[in-house]
Amino acid sequence: MARVQEVAGANNRFLRVVEILDTAVGGSDAAVGGPHRAFWRKKTRDEFIVLSVLRLPLIVPCNGNGSNLVKALRGEKPFGQDTGNPDATFPQMPAWLPPVPPDEIAFIARWIDDGCPEGEGTDPAT
Repeated sequence: MARVQEVAGANNRFLRVVEILDTAVGGSDAAVGGPHRAFWRKKTRDEFIVLSVLRLPLIVPCNGNGSNLVKALRGEKPFGQDTGNPDATFPQMPAWLPPVPPDEIAFIARWIDDGCPEGEGTDPAT
């Protein structure tokens, strides 16, 4: 499978997810610290969907709201320590930066709900 940077197509939903994450931290060249760094960069879709970050699985297939990526962006348990969530262990992501807009988080959640397709459809292979 092609590396992320080599995958073409304006309707590539996976690349849009990567773009949302990059924008959240200040751009694709922005340095990302912390224990996880820019875990989404230079990954194929297949590599990305099986990642664990901070020992938590990033994606729950076909369950956007139950996925730690979405919970982290929304500041939902176990995330949101910095936003007053009493049950949180970790800060909301991106930590100490403006939150990702709700419509962009919803895009990521829908992408996961649809099986994390690479392309525009709901078939993960496209």
